[in-house]
Amino acid sequence: MLKSKLTIIILLLFTFFMSYKLRAQDNMMPPKPAENKMFDAMVGEWSGEDDMMGMKMTDNVKIYWNLNHQYLFMELTSTSKDNPAMAYHGLGIYGFDESGNVKQWWFDDWGAEAMATGNGTIADMKFTSISINPMYTDDRTITFKGNDMVMTWTSTMKDASGKEMKMNGETVYKKK
Repeated sequence: MLKSKLTIIILLLFTFFMSYKLRAQDNMMPPKPAENKMFDAMVGEWSGEDDMMGMKMTDNVKIYWNLNHQYLFMELTSTSKDNPAMAYHGLGIYGFDESGNVKQWWFDDWGAEAMATGNGTIADMKFTSISINPMYTDDRTITFKGNDMVMTWTSTMKDASGKEMKMNGETVYKKK
């Protein structure tokens, strides 16, 4: 009698454990690919002319979905028109929720101290974001005019003495 009760208890525990594991695996399945019209429109390779701290730059941007179509990756290479040896490289990663709230991370040549995090929103076909780090605050808006992707921006940087410098501009990107 004791042996059969023990067997039943073991079988019940085994059944519970297996059903729990199966349920946990169901919850562990990756989500469906994210859908966002604004980010979909941004996907591709783009080229534009920019002004970075007084230097004329040519920007090349590659934008693509990554990690199970959950995050938008933006790879930027910006090269000086006057001094081809002067180049800037950055990587942005953007994720969003169903309400269009964006979380973002920016990494670039300036290292870990310059890494920025930020928040933004997507409404209709307009993406606005603010990112910060100890060196700067950056406010950007991306929209579309016809086939062009237009980014307007305002940045406030601090020099070595802590003095703030404001810069702003607009970059028009053409799809390659």
